[in-house]
Amino acid sequence: MLFNSLPYLALFSLTFLLYWSLPQKGRKPLLLVSSLLFYFYSGAAFSIHFLLVIAVNFYFSLKLWENKREGKSTSKLLTWIIVLNFVNLAFFKYFYFFLDSLDFLTGSLRFSEFGKGIHIPLPLAISFYTFQLIALQVDIHRDHVPERISGLDYFLFILFFPQLIAGPIMRTTDFLPKLDKPAIDFNRVQWGVFLILSGLFKKVVIADNISGIISGIYQHPGEYNFFSLYLVTFGFACQVYCDFSGYTDMARGSAYLLGYEIPENFRGPFLSPSFREFWGRWHVTLSTWLRDYLYIPLGGSRGGFWRTQGNSMITMTLGGLWHGANFGYVLWGAYLGLILGVERFFSPGDPKKEEEPRGWKRFWKVALIVHLFAISGIFFRTAAAGKNSLSLAWDYFTGFLNIIGGKALVRWEELALFILFTFLWNAVQYYPSIREKIQIRFRWLLPSFSIVILLLMGIFGDGGGEFIYFQF
Repeated sequence: MLFNSLPYLALFSLTFLLYWSLPQKGRKPLLLVSSLLFYFYSGAAFSIHFLLVIAVNFYFSLKLWENKREGKSTSKLLTWIIVLNFVNLAFFKYFYFFLDSLDFLTGSLRFSEFGKGIHIPLPLAISFYTFQLIALQVDIHRDHVPERISGLDYFLFILFFPQLIAGPIMRTTDFLPKLDKPAIDFNRVQWGVFLILSGLFKKVVIADNISGIISGIYQHPGEYNFFSLYLVTFGFACQVYCDFSGYTDMARGSAYLLGYEIPENFRGPFLSPSFREFWGRWHVTLSTWLRDYLYIPLGGSRGGFWRTQGNSMITMTLGGLWHGANFGYVLWGAYLGLILGVERFFSPGDPKKEEEPRGWKRFWKVALIVHLFAISGIFFRTAAAGKNSLSLAWDYFTGFLNIIGGKALVRWEELALFILFTFLWNAVQYYPSIREKIQIRFRWLLPSFSIVILLLMGIFGDGGGEFIYFQF
């Protein structure tokens, strides 16, 4: 069920009206029912599988709490829980990638031919809920959740429908302490409505229109000229940001209206003057998950410069693989890990403690970071081509040599305008002063913005395009 669809509008409106008319003891069961309806909309088989996964994890969580209470070690049990969750994820998401890798290593096609006779569908949101479940189990092991969670709270923590499909990846501290005391006031309602409207604008007006302009160029990128490829490189980076940031805005806005605050996933990353700051502002909940549950357990920055670089490279490469079962995603993660390593080499200090660059120095640093990130999107976008992803990425890079010849991109002026809009939204997220000025003007801004969004949705369609991160 898409946020930008009539079924979601109907489900959320009914839930909202019933939710605030019920006493607190009836609200959590209502949220659970609404969350089940939200996920069951994608198919009964996926939903039954999802409920079984949660039930198995709940059973192991009870065992962890039991061992904690009896003073027993939980390390071995935690290992089994993590392995089972990753086996479940790997079977559904990486089965064909594993066969293709065997073909690559053996120089044959018999493994992929074997896989053609097997159909394994990808359960919706499996990557996101797997990471959230693993984080919960590790937090119990680390005594971050010392008290047992009831079955209702446990299932609702994983199933909470505003963030279910594509995150943000919640931690127990983000949600569970607030579950019995949702808070709402006029200010929260205003922010919730504003976030939903801004999410619709990013998704329907910017992301979906950018997709329509640039999608054709990825079929034969080598045929286009340098300027077109250069602009499309930024166009795709802006599409991903507006698509995913728009989803997060609508998720947070929906949660606000139900009395909860879930984590912010984007904080104006395109205005970051360093790559390390960029990753503190882009897909924040995944970045912090990888840091806390992979990078730090690997050793983090405790083993010297080169050990730190190795840990960072492993983390970023596996983060790329998390996005999809394709060598394009692996190269995407490895490329980003390499850029982080180069930045640490030339600037080993903590960027938070360094003097903030200003003026033209800041401009050129921001320009460099956003260019490096946009280039990574070539690997990310061409990964959709499956086995042809690497050859397609090569065609894209060699297409940059078409300085004089090559085809021109149609509607490039519109694309440039959408890119400009994207940077304006980054400024809203990056600078608190802009958000404060917007909040002061909510009384007239929200009604005006609502009318504009309705008119734009009438012009550009109902925004029924699926969100990019639903495939992960």
